Amino acid sequence: MIMAYSKIFVATVMSLTLTAFFPAIAKPYVLQGLHIIQLMAEKLGQADSLFVSQRVIFYNVEPQPEILDAENSGDMAKDTAEHLNNGQPAEPDETVWAPIEPKAIQLEESIRYVFSQAFRSDIISDTNRRTYVYNGGQSLTVIDGIIANLTESRFDLYKDLLLYRSRETLSERLVNLGVDVTVSSLGKFDDRLALVVGAEFPDETVPQVWVDKDTFQPLRMIIPAAHDNRTGILEIRYADWLQIGNTWYPMQIEFIQDGTLVRAVEVSNFQINPDFSEDEFDIARLMSEYRQTDQTPKSTGNNEGLSEVQKTIEGFKKIFE
Repeated sequence: MIMAYSKIFVATVMSLTLTAFFPAIAKPYVLQGLHIIQLMAEKLGQADSLFVSQRVIFYNVEPQPEILDAENSGDMAKDTAEHLNNGQPAEPDETVWAPIEPKAIQLEESIRYVFSQAFRSDIISDTNRRTYVYNGGQSLTVIDGIIANLTESRFDLYKDLLLYRSRETLSERLVNLGVDVTVSSLGKFDDRLALVVGAEFPDETVPQVWVDKDTFQPLRMIIPAAHDNRTGILEIRYADWLQIGNTWYPMQIEFIQDGTLVRAVEVSNFQINPDFSEDEFDIARLMSEYRQTDQTPKSTGNNEGLSEVQKTIEGFKKIFE
């Protein structure tokens, strides 16, 4: 009887011991968030500045609808009118909306980094020019010589994991973006183990940064929508890392919104440690040089012309936002 009780006692003790240690076995130790950020910043390397030439591809861009003359639109106008009338012949109309197909747009972009300090992007198309500058926590977007925005788009946030090269500056920026740097976990992405800063895997509803467990290079950044934003979660993926001098940079960046690829960046050329003029990043100077959208052009007092300028700017802004 005593032996039987002894066996039961031993079994109970072993069970309690396993239960106490099982969570530690099931959940391996994960580096703290600030330590992960430090290792990531160290892996990116040190440089003073970087110039990057890249192609930006915008997917599923909706062009402006085109109004066609019904007399010249032929069968397209007839078919469209009948479709709008549930297949029944419709009364002829003077105009009809032409069908719209989403399209992809490719633009050339020049990027300037002054690491841990400032960033500038210049995109020039056949009809428009966009300049975005970020310096000391301030942002400025200028389109066709007119100040279009004093805040940054969520799509511009990809720069942050590449711009800041110290634990102090990077962690401060991530906290400002809503990332809880005191939280870290182990996750898996594309069959690769990753360290997650800002969330407990697999939660993807809060701002977070994913870092490759082996290389400590950024893999992805997840940015949920703001309460007043109709769009959902934006995921930014970094791939094809290349060493440039003493620093590293991704040759490809993808932007996935609500599970759909909406934008991609492909690096075509780069230059390490070029000399940049401070004026290129001087937001105060740029604000004094360019006018606001509600100001009348100096060359003309035509309000109709200003309206067309505003329409052009708004159309170009939609591509980037």
